[in-house]
Amino acid sequence: MISDAANGLPAELETEVCIAGAGPAGIVLALELARRGRRVLLLEGGGTDTPGDAQSVYEGETSGRPYPLLGSRLRWLGGTSNHWGGWVKPLDDVDFEDKSHFPLPGWPIGLAELRPWYSSAAQWCELDSDEFDPAALHADTQDRLLPLPADTGFVHRLFRFSPPTRFGLRYRDDLQQAQGIDCRVNLNAVGLEQGDDCVRALIARTLDGRECRIRASKFVLAMGGIENARFLLNQDHVPGNQGMLVGRCFMDHYGFTPGALLADADLAYERGALPGPDVMVVMGPNPELVRDAGLRNSCLMLRVDGPDELLGPDYWSAVPLGGAPGAMQRIGMINEPLPHPDSRIELSDQRDALGLRRARLHWHLPAEEFAPVIELFRRWADGISAAGFGRVRTLRSDPPALDAHVGIGYHHMGTTRMSAMPEFGVTDPNGRCWDCENLYIAGSSLFPHVGYSNPTLTIVALAARLAEHLAGQLEASA
Repeated sequence: MISDAANGLPAELETEVCIAGAGPAGIVLALELARRGRRVLLLEGGGTDTPGDAQSVYEGETSGRPYPLLGSRLRWLGGTSNHWGGWVKPLDDVDFEDKSHFPLPGWPIGLAELRPWYSSAAQWCELDSDEFDPAALHADTQDRLLPLPADTGFVHRLFRFSPPTRFGLRYRDDLQQAQGIDCRVNLNAVGLEQGDDCVRALIARTLDGRECRIRASKFVLAMGGIENARFLLNQDHVPGNQGMLVGRCFMDHYGFTPGALLADADLAYERGALPGPDVMVVMGPNPELVRDAGLRNSCLMLRVDGPDELLGPDYWSAVPLGGAPGAMQRIGMINEPLPHPDSRIELSDQRDALGLRRARLHWHLPAEEFAPVIELFRRWADGISAAGFGRVRTLRSDPPALDAHVGIGYHHMGTTRMSAMPEFGVTDPNGRCWDCENLYIAGSSLFPHVGYSNPTLTIVALAARLAEHLAGQLEASA
C-alpha cells in the first residue's frame, strides 16, 4: 500500500522493519523483505511523482572542489534512479581489497560474497544478462577491440545498461500490492529515540509539521550517500561514530580527458558500436598494476571524434595503422577517488524546513589526486604505442585547477563506510551500526573503496543481501 502522509498521519505506527528512504536500496529491501513474509514501513520524504517542496531539504553549502549538492539528488519515490543513466557494472576484485597506498582499509567482504546478489541485482535492474566478462562476447566482436598484450598492464572490462530502471515507477504496483508493505510518501525521518545500544523509535515528520513516532524491531537508513550521514550527524548521540568517521570519506567518480588516439576506424569501444547486447567495453589496469604501482582502478573509454583539421589526409592512413582507415578516438577516463577523511559531510548552521541542520560538503579532490590518473594514462599510452596499435596524442598532462569543475558521476559514496573493525568504519559487514544492535544502513554510503563502476548494481545487491540477513534475524528472535 502507498499512502500520502500529507493527507493523514497517525501519531504512532508499529512494524517489523522501518526503512527511511525509497530509492533503489529502500525499494528493493522492502520488496525482498515482503517476499519473505516480513512487515515493512517504507518512508519517502518526497512525493510519488515529484518532490514538491521537499527538494529544498537538499540545499546546503559546499567547499573544496565545486560540487552540485542540490542538483545531483532527487527527492521522490525512486530517488536518484529518476535521473540515472543506466550504467551497470559490478565492482572488480581489486576494489574489495586492502591497498597499501589507500588511507583506510577496503571492504570486509569480497566479490565472492556479493556474486550471487549481483545476479539478483541484475534482475532488479532489468538487465538481459548478468555476464560481465568481455571474453564472453561473440568471437566476431573480439576483432574490433585492441588485442591488449599482458605486458601493457591493461585489460578489457564491460559495462551493461539498464533501460534505465526508474525504481519508483517500475515497482510502484509491487509496492502498492505487496502484502506487508506500508509505504508513506511525504514523510521524512528526522530523529531517533535511542537506548544504550539500540533504537527505541524513529521520529518522522511532514513538511507542515505533523509528527509520527515509529516503533520497529529493525531500522534501516537508505536515504543516500549524503543524507544518511547528515541524518546521523543531526542526532544528539551519533550512532556508529566510534571511529569519528560518520560523514567522512565522501567520494564521487571524477572525469579526466587526457588526449586522443589515432587508430583503426573499425574499433568498437562506444556504446552501441558492437552488434547484439547493449554493452560498452572499456580498458582498465590489471590488479597487479593497481596494487604494486600505487595507482587507481580507473578506466579509459574511447569515443570517435572528428578528424583534426590541422592534420593532412595522409595522416589518416599512416604506417602505424597498417594502412587501414583511421579515426580519431577521444580518450576519456572515469577515475577512482581515495576514501580521504578530509572529504566529508558536516552540518551547517542553517536549518531546513524539517528543523534539521543542513549539509555542508567539503569535496577534497586536490591537484595531487590527479597524479596517479595522469600516470595511469601515460602507462596506457606507452603500451598502446609500443604495440603499434595507433598514435596517442596527449592533450593535457596537468591537473585541473581546484576551482575548476570536473566531470562527476553524481555518485555519493563512502560517508558511513562498512568495515571489519569498529575503528575503521561506521557499520559492520552486514551494514549494522557498530554500536547499535538494530540500526542498519543501506546504499552507497557503505562503500569503503569504489573503483570506477557505477554504484547502482552494488547498491541493489547489498540491499537484497541485507533483506536475507534481516529476515533471518527476525525469524531467530520470533
